[in-house]
Amino acid sequence: MTDHMTPDTARELLATAEDAADRGAAASRGAWIGAATSVAIGLLLAGFLLASVFLFPTADGPTAALIVGVYAVGIVLATTVYNLGRKLTPAGWIRRYSIGLASSMGVFAIALALSFLVDERSLWLWVPLAVLTAAPLAVLGSIRGNR
Repeated sequence: MTDHMTPDTARELLATAEDAADRGAAASRGAWIGAATSVAIGLLLAGFLLASVFLFPTADGPTAALIVGVYAVGIVLATTVYNLGRKLTPAGWIRRYSIGLASSMGVFAIALALSFLVDERSLWLWVPLAVLTAAPLAVLGSIRGNR
């Protein structure tokens, strides 16, 4: 005896497939948010490093507080946008992001320590260090995972 699909069963299966496709498309549209967050936080770290080198040495208390406040608000804003905008976390992204963040923070810490050890304040030294600070997080957090 051969089982045949009824029209109602076929419609139900099609509706289920269309629903899954719509959910997949919605998740795919939000895939950029992890990369954008990684780049934003990398740029905030780089900017904070440059502010630490060029602005903090001569800043008064309110100016220093403003710089730290802008940095903190930027971090909170980037993570809030990520948490509100993500539909799913791609496979392996958290691991890549974590390695990128740890690497960027390591470069930041070394560069910040260097700023106390050398008197050099020229852009040719500090801009490349700022780029090196942002790069691991921006690059690793922007890589799309493969399944």
